[in-house]
Amino acid sequence: MKNFQNKKKIIKVSRQMCGLLRITLGVWIIGMALFLFVIIAALTHGGNVRAFYLTGTGIVEMLLAIVITLNFLRFFSRLAKGELFDAVTVRHLNHAGIWWFLYWLVDSAICLVGKTQLGTTMNFSFGQLFAALTVIFVAWLLKEAQDLKEEQALTV
Repeated sequence: MKNFQNKKKIIKVSRQMCGLLRITLGVWIIGMALFLFVIIAALTHGGNVRAFYLTGTGIVEMLLAIVITLNFLRFFSRLAKGELFDAVTVRHLNHAGIWWFLYWLVDSAICLVGKTQLGTTMNFSFGQLFAALTVIFVAWLLKEAQDLKEEQALTV
């Protein structure tokens, strides 16, 4: 009975997370539209290189954030459907972590180029790296747990 109650809690929280992630996805898409508007305005009015760089890199980062959000949305959607921790569900979590790591790499490169070439005050963020590696680790842990469960099922 306890497992059924835990499953119901996971499904309930996952549905709430799906709603939150859909809102987040909408915010990212609106943000991208605003950045595109700023780039078009800068191109038509002869904006400076620094503003164009910051806006262009913002679009790249938002694209990566959308991919990360979509992977988390797929993960929580599968949990909300009751497909708890099967291979596809765990793969979506792993992909979210990998894309988050890629986001950190791109963000670090943007900061490095911005500081050295344009004199921006952008700083490196190791919080993104820690979060990405944590998600990847949790996905790996869940995959290992699946393998153990399958091995035990075959043994019995």
